Amino acid sequence: MRKAIADAALIAWMETLKVRVAPAMYVIAIVFFPLGMLLFAKAMTPPGFDVGVRLVTGSLVFGLGLATVNLLAQFILFERFNNEMKLVVASPVHPLSYAGGVLVYSVGQALVTSAVILSFAPLFDIDITLSFWLLPLLLLTALSMTGIAVVIATWAPSMEAGNMMANTLGILIVILSPIYYPIERLSEWLQWVARFSPYTHAGEAINKVLSGQGGFEREMLILAGITVVGLVIGILGLRWREA
Repeated sequence: MRKAIADAALIAWMETLKVRVAPAMYVIAIVFFPLGMLLFAKAMTPPGFDVGVRLVTGSLVFGLGLATVNLLAQFILFERFNNEMKLVVASPVHPLSYAGGVLVYSVGQALVTSAVILSFAPLFDIDITLSFWLLPLLLLTALSMTGIAVVIATWAPSMEAGNMMANTLGILIVILSPIYYPIERLSEWLQWVARFSPYTHAGEAINKVLSGQGGFEREMLILAGITVVGLVIGILGLRWREA
């Protein structure tokens, strides 16, 4: 058990060291891109409409999706198809330790994105309510999206196909999900489609917390279910010794 924990910590540290290779890319992806979406959404809001909290919610979910689905899936794909994972397997490192290290790194990256966006809310004159429930909800949101990234990276037949899926689920789907506006604004049949997206439930729960409301327990349970299913499928399908 001690070796497994140490291996997971080492994997997380190794992933963190990669930031030094292209720090500007990470800053743009996990800081400036989500903040840019917040500025864009705020600029597009008609005068007199108080939707500030919803804009922060949308930018949070967008940033988490970008950091945990898009970037993480591409990381794992690069390691898988460029022989880096062979070195980890030969160390030897247990697949659960590798998955644990990747999860720790991804969640840490997501929390940095969340902290930056939340710290900018007062500068945009947006009043938000910080609650005890916000941290576990952000962690659960990040983990649910990390599960999606693991599934993409472990089941993609090629690096090109995996990158395309990561870009689609990390950017396109999060934009199409009702995170910058209430789901009720969609037609009834589109609401049913949107409820299949974890971003929808994350947006609803986070918006209720930041608004000082209650009733977000259902969304948290759904995110927990998505997390368990995604991580189980991804980890069990990890092609640990495919080479």
